Amino acid sequence: MISMKVIPEPDKKTDVIDINLLLDFYGPLLAERQRQTVEMYYGDDMTLSEIAQELGISRQAAQQSIRKGCGQLREFEEKLGLCGRFAAAEDTIGALRRSAEVLADRDTGEDDAMCAAERVYEYLDSLEKLF
Repeated sequence: MISMKVIPEPDKKTDVIDINLLLDFYGPLLAERQRQTVEMYYGDDMTLSEIAQELGISRQAAQQSIRKGCGQLREFEEKLGLCGRFAAAEDTIGALRRSAEVLADRDTGEDDAMCAAERVYEYLDSLEKLF
């Protein structure tokens, strides 16, 4: 017997930021109708009824399209990890900025400056590994 993958119900409260970020990265990989319904639901804050009316489909078809589209977006991220690498790169860039501020501070002692410079090299190495 073939087991069907269970895709959870769309939950706007917890998913809206995650889904919109995933759409930015992977939206073009979805089928046009799936991308449209997911964008309308999460990006435009439309109800299932509004989406169904706008697209001339049933409410159930809109819900299934959203559920399947969200499942595919999560699967793309699981396989490719672009959002995760992007977030890690943003964190590392922030750490680089903080270290650069330490180096630029005229009151920083030589030992502090050397430690900050070493951290900058470590952060740069970790950025290289991300991409």
